[in-house]
Amino acid sequence: MNNHKPTINRIVIGDVGSGKTIVAFLVGVVFQKNLQNCEIALLAPTEVLAYQHYENFLSFKQSLPQSAQKHFPVALYQAANKYFINGEKYTKKKFELTCNTLKENKFWIGTHALLHNDLIQPNLIFIDEQHRFGVKQRNKLIATNPKNPHLISLSATPIPRTLALTLYESLHPHFLETLASRNPVRTTQETFENFELGVIPKIKKHLNNNRKVFVICPSIEENEDDDLWSTTKTSRRLKKIFGDTILTVHGKNKEKKGILKKFKESTDKNILVATTVVEVGVDVPEASLMIILNSERFGLSALHQMRGRVGRNNYEDNDCVLVTYEKFKYIKRLQYLKQINSGFELAEKDLELRGGGDMLGRIQSGFDTDIEQILTLGEEAYSKIKKVLDQVDLHNLDKLPRLKKYLDKESKSIHHE
Repeated sequence: MNNHKPTINRIVIGDVGSGKTIVAFLVGVVFQKNLQNCEIALLAPTEVLAYQHYENFLSFKQSLPQSAQKHFPVALYQAANKYFINGEKYTKKKFELTCNTLKENKFWIGTHALLHNDLIQPNLIFIDEQHRFGVKQRNKLIATNPKNPHLISLSATPIPRTLALTLYESLHPHFLETLASRNPVRTTQETFENFELGVIPKIKKHLNNNRKVFVICPSIEENEDDDLWSTTKTSRRLKKIFGDTILTVHGKNKEKKGILKKFKESTDKNILVATTVVEVGVDVPEASLMIILNSERFGLSALHQMRGRVGRNNYEDNDCVLVTYEKFKYIKRLQYLKQINSGFELAEKDLELRGGGDMLGRIQSGFDTDIEQILTLGEEAYSKIKKVLDQVDLHNLDKLPRLKKYLDKESKSIHHE
């Protein structure tokens, strides 16, 4: 087993639409140019996101010289017999046979399936949405790989910049702090009480301009909470007005990828009613309107991610509409979302609103933990704390019995949970 740390161990932190995918592609091109028979892997948390990366890389590949394209096969490896090389679909047997005979560089893209194929031993590994993978999963491609691969993580998670510098110091963080070729999205509010006059006309306006519209719901099926707008309820209501222009997708759909592809490419299916399954990995340039129903039910991070599904174009009228009942209209996080477009700034506000939570357990918010005050300190204080921690040998805590006792107690609590 390989116990060496990767030579390169970095994380690229960038907001929605900041160009992390292009950065990964360009770094991969440089690696493959300078290293013979180089293998690169890009690990994504969902099939939808993996397939989007695959299509993007095939598109980026067209910008390379013909001689380079020939020796730059891009392969998509997923579960359930979904295997592609350079746009062509393969059976699993043919896919593995072809990959075995490929002597050129290879660029693997896939989901967790990449972790369980001994054929894949990359020299460089990208992990997208790295927070969605466990530590053991993130290490699997490294620990069993004799090549001692380099590791670059990618994350769009809004996290305070100063806290990120501390948490990711060992990964050498790089920040993409500007949005390339993206127009700001105007964020406004409407209420369900004014739905017919405030929301419907906005949908009609964008459809009349040959645009596409996302409508996000907090649940799939109708339930006893009549205030909650489900995908079922919303689709039924919108179909009365817009007819057969509507598609519906949620986590229980087996054909999520097909539905999203149809929404992206169809000329007559221009409204997508969905759950947060579209929060990441959906790129529809013609989409210019995002409507989030019961927006008070979502956290600031999720709201920002969903808003990032629109604005991937050159339009000047990209809109996000937060819809609530009148009584929820003035919730602070909705006001912040209206005022702020930067994910890093929103992360600071999110921390301010929710508190630090419990970094050692499962509590995600609140101001009642031992470390809450640490999270609100400045960058200078973070650096001092980090210097002290660097002097602690966590593998030999006998000299620090109080710390050992505390960690033993906390770890048992976490294991129990």
